[in-house]
This record gives sequence, C-alpha cells and structure tokens, in this order.
Amino acid sequence: MKIPLFYLFFLLIPVYVSAQYVPGKWTGTLSQPDGSNKFKTEITILQDSKQLSGASREVDTKGNFMEVKFTGTMDDVNFKITETEITKCSEKITWCVKQFTGSFKIDTLHKEWVIEGTWTSDRIYQNKQYYKGSCAPGVFRVTRPFQLNAPVAPPAPAIVKKAIPDNRPLDGYYKKENIKNTKATPLAPLTESNVVYSRRTWREIDLREKKNQYMASPKARLIDALMDAVASGELIAYDPIPTKDDPDGDQFGTPLTPEKAKLKLADSSVMNIIDKKTGDKTGSKLVAGEFNPDSVIRFMIKEDVLFDKQRSVQEYRIIGIAPMVRYKIEGVTAAFSYQPAFWIHFPSARKVLVNKEVVNSRNEAPGLSYDDVFTKRLFSSYIVKESNDKDERIKDHASGIDRLNESEKIKKALMDWELGLWQN
Repeated sequence: MKIPLFYLFFLLIPVYVSAQYVPGKWTGTLSQPDGSNKFKTEITILQDSKQLSGASREVDTKGNFMEVKFTGTMDDVNFKITETEITKCSEKITWCVKQFTGSFKIDTLHKEWVIEGTWTSDRIYQNKQYYKGSCAPGVFRVTRPFQLNAPVAPPAPAIVKKAIPDNRPLDGYYKKENIKNTKATPLAPLTESNVVYSRRTWREIDLREKKNQYMASPKARLIDALMDAVASGELIAYDPIPTKDDPDGDQFGTPLTPEKAKLKLADSSVMNIIDKKTGDKTGSKLVAGEFNPDSVIRFMIKEDVLFDKQRSVQEYRIIGIAPMVRYKIEGVTAAFSYQPAFWIHFPSARKVLVNKEVVNSRNEAPGLSYDDVFTKRLFSSYIVKESNDKDERIKDHASGIDRLNESEKIKKALMDWELGLWQN
C-alpha cells in the first residue's frame, strides 16, 4: 500500500553557485516515482552560513495539507535537508517524514532558479504519533523566478569593506585582536534528568541606568551590533506578534526579513484612516518614520533559571533578547508601555556578540565583549514576568512601587531556593 506523500522539507538555496545567502519562498511539486500522490509545495528557506532551516506546506489534489519544520546543510550547489517536526496537518491521513538530497541550477530559458532531487523516508506520522516505517521514494522540484539581466544575488552587506591603505599608521602601540578572533565558549551541556529545578523569567534592561549606559554608547551600541547582524543575514529576527501556536510571540515562530525588522524599530505612529466623504474614522495604519538607534533604550531578555544536580550549580541561561519600542497613536496623549520590536535567539547571537567589544570608560585593556556582558551578568535588570499558571505579567496584578517589590520578591525566591539546598 502506498502511503500518501508526506510533507515537505527542506531546501536551501544559495542563490548563486558560490553558496550566497538567499532567503525567500520557493514553489514546486513533490511526487512519488509513478507520479501518484502529487503535492503542490511552498517552502520558506532560511540560511545561516551553511546551515539551513525553515518550514514548508504541501497540499494534495483533495485539499489535504501538511506543514513541517526542517533543518539541513548547504555545500556549494548541493544540499541535504531533513524534516524534523510536523506542526499542522489534515487528520486521518498518513504522512511520510522525509530526507531530501538535491542540487541547485539556473534555468535561463524559463528565467528560474531551480532546486531538484530525490527524497526518501524511514518515519511515518499518523494520529499525532511518529512511527518507524518506509515510504516509496520520490522526486521533488522547486523554483523561484529571477530577472535575466539582473545580478543573481546582491553582495551581502558584511562583505562590503572599505579599502584601507597599507601604509596607514597604527592607531596606538599594539593591535587589539583578542575580541576580533574570539569564539563563544560553549556552555555546559544539560540533560532533562539532571535539571532538578527550572523557572522561566522575563527581564527588562533599561539603558538609562548607570550600570547599563555603556550599551547605548555611540562607539559600540548593542542595537547596532544586532541590527548589523540581521541586515547581513548572520542573525534572524522573529515577529513578536502572538499566534495560536505561539501565544506569547516569543518562541521564534515567524521570521522577519531584515527590512521588516528595521521597520519595527522605526519611530512609527499609528495613524487614523478617515473617510474623505463622511469624515468618519474607518480604521488605522502604522506609519513608519526614521530609525534612530538612540531611541532604543530598553531590551527584554527571556531566560531560564536552572539547577544542574550533576554540577551542583544554579545558573541563568538566556534564550532570547528583544529591543523594545513604544508606538505613538494619533490623538492619544497617554503613554503606552514598551513592547518587543522583534526577538532574536540568543544562543545563535553569541557567535556575533562575542566579537563586539563594549565601551569600558574605566579601563580599555580588558577587552570585554557583549557575550561576556550577558554570560557574566554584567548588567542591571528587573523581572517583569515569571512563568505562572495564569500567564500573568507583574503589571497585570501590581502597580507603582508594588511592581518593583514583586520583582525583588521573585529574585529573592530564586536565590533562597539555591541557598536552601545547602542548609541542614
């Protein structure tokens, strides 16, 4: 018995043969050798160097569909993709969880970039369960149009460098290269069996506080480091808008393009839409202004407080970081609260932040990076939420000075739990 195809997967695409970064949507088909179970496919691909990730959606001729996440690797024009998690699908249908192997080419006749190859499967998904099993292998082909006379891919911003004359004198008496050549130190691995205590908290970092002011220095702003990496494709910004699968909007579910991420930080206002004939308000729209990095004065971090019994240590592991903005609404004078503009996956950001030096007004010799700042907790913050059964923020049940008191109460409870382990 043939199992209806599966869902997709995969793909990557370096937009030109030199494995350039090319995010976007690809469309095509998947089928089995005899042409049965043919699916229309739409794939959204993300690329971080040679690493691929993304999601795709397949629909058969009867309207049955499947949505799946995937990961993979890209090597020049060849790629391998593995489906990792089926996130949504039509019920009472059996799906094949697949691995894809393919290559990239340019079809100048039809003005398309093409990814095509074969797929195999050794797992089956049915009734919200995964099972071992095989499906008849198949083929796939996805395409993306391009302009024949246009360059295949624009150069990444990070590649464009200004030439410096060889005879330029050294600005100082020694070269500072430690930060530039440093790699992020891996954190100790964790296993579920060794974590005996875990609490998730959300904190805000206010750059106006004296201890945090270096993060807003024009010489080395934190927001500049993050936005440069997003613009070059080194990091991916994720939309904070809540969805059904991501009710808090901070689970890195919806990637943003660099342009949309920058737009989120612009000095935007919500403007009323007025009917010219009646003068009545018919809706509202977000009007973007100019992005001013000095306007970003707050960041939010999401982290887990963990106790690892194997190492007998309680530690803080940051999961995500988000610059915060406050929108203005036409005709409303009340101050609205700050909210995340977008989220960035912090473990992925470490490889960027470890090479970004912070300004030290007291001693420039040590060479601290932004990765040091966060892993060594060299900042001041306050808790705005902890995980709870009602999913409430502190400001939902406290106001004024009571909010700060509640924040300090949570911090003390976290420290007391660890101290209590060593008391008789």
